[in-house]
Amino acid sequence: MQDSQEIRTLLIRRATLVSEEDALSRELRKTQRSILEIDEFLNSTLPINSLPNEILVKIFRSIQTEPWILQGRLIEWSWLPIQAVCRLWRRVICSDPLSWRTITVYSRHEWLQICLERCSDVHADVTLYDRSLDTDTLSVLSQWTSAVRSLTIMNLEGHRKESFSSWLTARRWPVLKEMDVAGLAHHFIDALPPADIGLTIENAPSLRALRLQARAFHPPAEGSLYTHLLTLKLSLCEWPISFGRLLDVLESMTSIENLRLEKTFIHTVGMPDAQRARIVTLPRLRSFTLELNRYLPITLLLASLNLPAVTSVRVRIDASEQGPHTIADTLPRHRSSALSPILDAITSVHVSADEYADQYTFYDSSAGWAGPLYVSMFSGATDRFELMSRALADFVNVFSHSPITELSVSSLSTGSVSVWVDVFNRFPGLEIINMRDCESSAAHVFWVALSQAPSPSADDDHRAVFCPRLRLVDTVASHTVADTEEGFWTMPRVLRARKERGHMLQELRVFHDFSDHERLNEYLAEVEECVGVLKD
Repeated sequence: MQDSQEIRTLLIRRATLVSEEDALSRELRKTQRSILEIDEFLNSTLPINSLPNEILVKIFRSIQTEPWILQGRLIEWSWLPIQAVCRLWRRVICSDPLSWRTITVYSRHEWLQICLERCSDVHADVTLYDRSLDTDTLSVLSQWTSAVRSLTIMNLEGHRKESFSSWLTARRWPVLKEMDVAGLAHHFIDALPPADIGLTIENAPSLRALRLQARAFHPPAEGSLYTHLLTLKLSLCEWPISFGRLLDVLESMTSIENLRLEKTFIHTVGMPDAQRARIVTLPRLRSFTLELNRYLPITLLLASLNLPAVTSVRVRIDASEQGPHTIADTLPRHRSSALSPILDAITSVHVSADEYADQYTFYDSSAGWAGPLYVSMFSGATDRFELMSRALADFVNVFSHSPITELSVSSLSTGSVSVWVDVFNRFPGLEIINMRDCESSAAHVFWVALSQAPSPSADDDHRAVFCPRLRLVDTVASHTVADTEEGFWTMPRVLRARKERGHMLQELRVFHDFSDHERLNEYLAEVEECVGVLKD
């Protein structure tokens, strides 16, 4: 009896305490709301929050950075976390459609749904990674196809290609301007043949840029899309059409401005020889890239194209298979219309020979690698000397009709006197030669060749020299490799002869590593008498 009474007393006491707790909780929430209202009011009085919402949005976006890799992880610094700072900032961000139009989905479809709803008034740029490519994600995206401006698919697995293509082509994408599909990063993992991307002008009337990577898809067999494309980029892809059909497709690309074929397998069925290749004009093409494709398709493509508006050409040739082993052999011999707009205007060239990569490269030295011309070949050279000599000899053949006034040579360890003589004969207008990044042995060969006399003609006299307008040479010291006294003084002797014949260098820059300072001073004193300015 007594125990029952104690239990009832405890229950009553507990109920009283629970009631008091509820009352205190309500009071606490009321107090917290009051604090939040005061904080919100105080926030609104801050100078930054007196700015218009449009200015606030621009400030928030200014902290957005491009993703970068840190210890193997993708790091992104986004402005989105600042929406947790205060209610006003969250309201401003959530009410701005432009803040949500760039959508990247790694796994969960809910994020895609939220972003598409918040940017419903503007067109969206959507990127889907492999783990997000499930039924739920595609179902959400299917409801918003009329709002997608660009669509990027990353790491598409081989077994999903057919189903994704069917899903893609079963829908209409009225404002889709850019489509980018990448298969697995290691393309050899995907043993399945590439599928047709299947896009047509009917379901993608606004498409202007198509990028396909890593055997995910090949370009559409149906040709209506090509007339409107501005950009086509293929990487590690196969284009399963005959060469004649390829030329038909290219001919239909009357609007194309940027064409890139990187390690793209082009069928040689129906491929003519270079002399009989029909000419296709791409009137608007500005940028043309052929990266590491087989030499025969490259040769015939270059021989088949007329590019009157081109401003950038990048060609990298793989000559590991049987065939030509020089760039000049690969480029058109008699109809270089694909490169002539650039070759006819280029005045400066950098020649680089990399023996470790077994390749040599030409590009515009005044603009660097991003300049109007970049041509490289994995040469299949058998030894170091052959590669170095081939690079210079090929330079002569490729640019034989270009008005070259500046030549820069790097990674050259040796060379041939006769090849340098060919350079001087073919480009008599050379004004600047830069050999700073070569070895001393290559510089010595250069000065030996420059000491030669040009082939005599009716107008020549004993005062003739190679490259009479040569005014600047930037070089490493050549005397350190000379094995004779006569060889030691080769450079001063050449400079003195040019001075005596009225063709003194205006400036000579010499980088040297010579421990015998007394003899070095004597050497440089002799050189200084023969040039306008010596920079040691």
